[in-house]
Amino acid sequence: MAFEKFIPPQTSGVRPRATIRPSGLISFDAATVETFGLDTASYAVLYFDKTRKMVGVQITKNEGDDGALKLSRRRRSVSLKAPHFFDLYGLSFEEAQRFDVGHDPEVVYRLDTISNFDGALEDEDESGNEVSDDGLEAET
Repeated sequence: MAFEKFIPPQTSGVRPRATIRPSGLISFDAATVETFGLDTASYAVLYFDKTRKMVGVQITKNEGDDGALKLSRRRRSVSLKAPHFFDLYGLSFEEAQRFDVGHDPEVVYRLDTISNFDGALEDEDESGNEVSDDGLEAET
């Protein structure tokens, strides 16, 4: 039996990541752009899963899609500005935070670790119980 040469697969070793800034800017790194084809997309539609506390992103080339937000390109990254999205769901960040990006069949891809988000949703406390509309939020 002859020997077969093993050649390990080439991987960049970089996981697709996104950064969310306090201003509501979501920036997708070069690994995300390459992995999910953001280099050919012009717009994105955002979704939020309150149960899993995840942001979903669906890319589109159609400006007319409901909720479509323009993607901006800078060097090898892509970003979009969505402060109203974060306001609507009561998400705020004191400083920029990085999240893994993964595939989700419902929305094309998702930001994985919003569950590590250090703030509370406006209508739920840490246990997922609803909070009254008196303006009080659960502490984390």
